[in-house]
Amino acid sequence: MNRNQINGKDFEGMLANAFNNILNREQEINSMNVFPVADGDTGTNMRLTVQHGLNAPSNMHLGFYLQGVAKEMLLGARGNSGVILSQLFAGMAKSLRNHSFAFPGEMRNAFIYGYRTAYKAVINPVEGTILTVSRLGIENVRRMIAGRISMEEAFKLYIDEMNKVLLETPEMLSVLKESNVLDSGAKGYILIIEGMYKYLLGEHIEKSDEISEVKIEKPAKVASFDENSEFLDGYCMEFHLQLMNSKNYKTTFSYNNFVKEIGEFGNSLVTVRNDSIIKVHIHTLTPSKVIDLAQRFGEFISFKLENMQLQHNEFSLGKEIEDIIAKEFAIIACVDGEGVASTFKEMGADYIVSGGQSMNPSVSDFVEAIKHIKAETIVIYPNNSNIIETANQAKKAFKNYHIEIIPTTSIMEGYYSLAMDIPDGDKESRLSSLKDGMENIITVSLSKAVKDYKDIKKGEYICCVNDKVVSGGTSPIDVLLNGLKKIKDLSSRSGAVIFKGKDNGLLDEDIESLFNDHFSNLEINILDGNQGVYELLIGII
Repeated sequence: MNRNQINGKDFEGMLANAFNNILNREQEINSMNVFPVADGDTGTNMRLTVQHGLNAPSNMHLGFYLQGVAKEMLLGARGNSGVILSQLFAGMAKSLRNHSFAFPGEMRNAFIYGYRTAYKAVINPVEGTILTVSRLGIENVRRMIAGRISMEEAFKLYIDEMNKVLLETPEMLSVLKESNVLDSGAKGYILIIEGMYKYLLGEHIEKSDEISEVKIEKPAKVASFDENSEFLDGYCMEFHLQLMNSKNYKTTFSYNNFVKEIGEFGNSLVTVRNDSIIKVHIHTLTPSKVIDLAQRFGEFISFKLENMQLQHNEFSLGKEIEDIIAKEFAIIACVDGEGVASTFKEMGADYIVSGGQSMNPSVSDFVEAIKHIKAETIVIYPNNSNIIETANQAKKAFKNYHIEIIPTTSIMEGYYSLAMDIPDGDKESRLSSLKDGMENIITVSLSKAVKDYKDIKKGEYICCVNDKVVSGGTSPIDVLLNGLKKIKDLSSRSGAVIFKGKDNGLLDEDIESLFNDHFSNLEINILDGNQGVYELLIGII
């Protein structure tokens, strides 16, 4: 049955179908990763982002529902692929915000607005990726989606064209051509749209029998608030307010004045207006004042009030809570491995976000970290190129905070940047030192290949210098030695810090002998990092 329009409930069903489609193909998308190191997590990142979007409240009104989806997707976005995906849907939500339902032409415009929003969100857009496929996929058929075309036909045109563009991505991005693969993020996005299309056709996708368990991100509840607790964090309030016309309410309503006045009662304020309904999210110590203000103008359609102490504990999964007392300068670092985390804290990091290669944190992970810090300046170390944009999106949620992203692409850049910190210096001098500290650092990694790559076989050791594969083979010492020899200016360097991973099989003596015999100019420091993926992570200065 062909249809010419969809509403919010339709879109909810389409999104659920899209989730099952990406879930069933998650590992396939992960394996498409062009890099032979075990960081193939594009499918997982995209699946988790869609999964978070399904937390949006149901609404027959398409625009209202999509506003919720966009917000939830952003909070759940992981990695570059997840952030871009969230922005594609954010653009759709903006385009359709005033539409209770959409015709094919309006859905076409939403796809266009989606890719334009995604391009704006990426600092340095790269062609041959999900961006290109989403853009050309709709631009190449936009004139065909018009007139009396059905919604099913519009989606099919979009999907077919994206698949054609996907086949061309290796010619646009050399790293894809060298590895003989297609872009994984683009393929994941097509699968999501395909799942939505199949719902329109009446094909409800079920979870594959091979999927034994879906990771549901529901943190464990921890009872840690009693009569002896100190109440500092306040409440998280979230509600929909229906403005009323009755004489019992103030009928002259100024949205800007409302936002300004309610903002005096707390922080982390997020407000959205859709006609006569106001969506409010705020953290406050005085919820009664917020309620009194809201009820001057209307009544609550929905209302949620949570104790932030309990909310914090639930998020922390029972781990030690890291409340940071007010200070001028605070540092958040994203790292993988207990040893690495311990080292970063010893060097001055105030809050650790767990994550890294193959386990990218979400935007909400950074948002929660920022919430628990009271500082004039907050510095964030992503320590991974795939996490920088996630940190930037979290920063946007705190417009009244001074947050600096130090764009570290590896743990070793973060390590040396922190080593250059001047705790007693003023803010500007400290920021300058931190940025200078990450410059000209050589990052060397030793791991095992998870796929065949050129002349390197799956399971063999692989050495990378600044993310570029330089050597491989069966002997870890030989692979590391050959990789280090490829560094042109190594003789002019003075030191190296080495983090040993949890699966590292090399003895300290073997590592020390290698450097003493071949690179005696380097003073080395070997530390237990316990990180995953990389058996050795080496930073050379």
